[in-house]
Amino acid sequence: MSMSVTRRNRRGVAAAAVLAMLALVPARSSPAFDPEVTFAKGTTIFGLQVGGGAANNVERQRTVSDISFITVTPRASHLFFAPFGRGLLRGALEPGLEGWFQYYRSPRSATAEGLKLAARYHVIGLGRLIPYLEATAGAGGTSLRVPEIDSTFTFVLEAGAGMSYFVTDAVALNAGYRFQHISNGHTSDPNQGFNSDSGVVGVSFYFK
Repeated sequence: MSMSVTRRNRRGVAAAAVLAMLALVPARSSPAFDPEVTFAKGTTIFGLQVGGGAANNVERQRTVSDISFITVTPRASHLFFAPFGRGLLRGALEPGLEGWFQYYRSPRSATAEGLKLAARYHVIGLGRLIPYLEATAGAGGTSLRVPEIDSTFTFVLEAGAGMSYFVTDAVALNAGYRFQHISNGHTSDPNQGFNSDSGVVGVSFYFK
């Protein structure tokens, strides 16, 4: 009886040791995420985002058209500065260029295409989950004809916030919100312009 119990105990200890060793394997082969390396000065970033939104009536814009759209925005950025700040607020500034392709679903089929300057501030003190704030400003051409704006030229301004999650040290998935303002800057009439709320999802690739 005692020999049987001892053998069982040995087998249990051996099994536990094997399981412990197996548990250590992924920990050794998958080092911890280091945002200081990922967001190091000199890093180049290529990204692609898709999203959609609709016009709102913020600030009593009196938007009368039922405007809704789908947006595709490829992005190229370069980190000219090293991360800065301390603690949870330590961050990295990402300046870049963003293409703008917007397809209007209503009130009728139309498009807008252009180029924007973009800036994104990443808060890098939370591990693989990286909150960000962003802003864009640009211009382009459009075929949208609505009472709020009727011109072939348009400005676009955006501000937003979101979250990125790094699935690897060089690949991040993101989701966020953007507030968008469209107008022609009084280059023609009418120019009431309109504001929109939109959501975006995307992926970014980081290269040294």
